[in-house]
Amino acid sequence: MTADPLRQLAAEGVSLWLEGAGRRQSVDGELAHSLATYGITGVGCLSDGLGAQLDRGELLTQLGELNAYGAGAAETARALSGREARAVCDALLPLWRRSRGAEGQVCAPIGHTLDADAALAEARSLHWAVDRPNLLVRLPADAVGLTAMGDCLAEGIGIAVGPVYGEEQYEDVLDAWMLGLERARDAGLAPGGIPAAVHVPVSEIESAVRGALAAHTGRTAEALRRRVGIAVARLVFTAYERRLDAPRWRELVRAGARPHRLVWSVDGESTERLAGGLVAEGTVQSLTAEGLRLLSGTVVPMEGDTLSGRVPSAREDLKLLADLGVDWPGRVRELSRAAPRRQHEAWHELVSAVGRALERVGR
Repeated sequence: MTADPLRQLAAEGVSLWLEGAGRRQSVDGELAHSLATYGITGVGCLSDGLGAQLDRGELLTQLGELNAYGAGAAETARALSGREARAVCDALLPLWRRSRGAEGQVCAPIGHTLDADAALAEARSLHWAVDRPNLLVRLPADAVGLTAMGDCLAEGIGIAVGPVYGEEQYEDVLDAWMLGLERARDAGLAPGGIPAAVHVPVSEIESAVRGALAAHTGRTAEALRRRVGIAVARLVFTAYERRLDAPRWRELVRAGARPHRLVWSVDGESTERLAGGLVAEGTVQSLTAEGLRLLSGTVVPMEGDTLSGRVPSAREDLKLLADLGVDWPGRVRELSRAAPRRQHEAWHELVSAVGRALERVGR
């Protein structure tokens, strides 16, 4: 037990990332406060609140400039998103340099996620616009996103991919990641300079399990509501360890490649409980600002590494879920199909908000 679980996680080799940071937090000093107070070492995903800040201060000035230039809504949204990502990358760049690229990453999503060519073009555009080595372009973990992921890595563009909801989906991510690094190596690029991260939304998985078990009562159902998220994380981590022990990976290591970061996204009421259950050296827990505050003022049971060597119990939990009539592989497919569309729709909502703001500025 420790009264400082954030420090204990760091002692176990677990990095802490912040979910939902943006330019406002960077300018206002909130991001620097989180770096100093909580020891965060990355940003799991930029804030989705850019659209609500368009009538404020610097953003309003930038809107006026882009409007005078004649930029349309989509072009303006890309420009503002790029500036947002650059500001956060700059805040973490000193850490990235001190750690020689091991920490300090910032994940920023693209808008077009339903077509591989468009996704690659968007990823290139964001990469060029931000022009920071610690940027990871966020892509979905479906067929479209993985195709774009391989092309990006082959060109030396850092990638964050997710959400990943299951072991089989993660195996597909591993294949695309390794192939992309091999293509980069064969093109004469240094694989060690191409960072990558894979996001597993453990709290969202738990929420999906609760929905699937809504009609069930009893001890087994209640236990599974609290265990399946960690079970999925254990299976994913085991697949990760297995791949990093294979000859294919050892060949890439000889070319200088580094492992990608496995990022467990945690939020809401599950934060305190999951913090001690998602522990393995080299992994990341990505928490909201609220989650960081919660953990900094509580006591969390810590048992050391809770992910390695736990495959039998993890598979048993998924078997129990199936015994209760839950088609978890089917649910994973549903979640995986929905995620890219959510990211795509969020982009179009931002473009619409920017369009309305440009109209106001132009009056």
